[in-house]
Amino acid sequence: MKSIPLYMYSLLKTIPESALPVGFQFRLFEEGDEVHWARINVATDEFHDADAALQRFNREFAPHPAEVKKRMLFMVNEEGKPIGTATAWFGEWDGRIIGRMHWVEILPENQGKGLGKPLIAKAIELLAAYHEEAYLKTQTTSRTAIHLYEKLGFKPVIHSEEEREGWRMLGIEC
Repeated sequence: MKSIPLYMYSLLKTIPESALPVGFQFRLFEEGDEVHWARINVATDEFHDADAALQRFNREFAPHPAEVKKRMLFMVNEEGKPIGTATAWFGEWDGRIIGRMHWVEILPENQGKGLGKPLIAKAIELLAAYHEEAYLKTQTTSRTAIHLYEKLGFKPVIHSEEEREGWRMLGIEC
């Protein structure tokens, strides 16, 4: 399938609830977690190696250490090892700064275990602590994630004809 960038938007009026399966917990970013963030994002093919991931982390998040500590979420397994991450960040939307669901990733060996919904729901809860609305950027190749985002309150947005094509490819009416 052709990969087309897509955007979704949500008013954060209702915070979804989703139980975290037994053996997993959430925690916020701690010093040194950039290594775990990089490892998870390399494993999900967002970056070709840890150096590239760490460069992105340093460019995007390192300038905001206080925000990272209260907005970057990790899902950890019963050994305390981070196996997923999501960031309740911020970004520009129609000339305003609003919430941004950002870098939602779960290690491939932990996918399909019912962890995505609780991770996203917890990130939405964090977003709502700082914002009244939020957006996210995804792509047509992330069909499963898109359907999950829809279930949790995000709606498709169209800014271009290419995006309209992308939503049509997914069979989603806008």
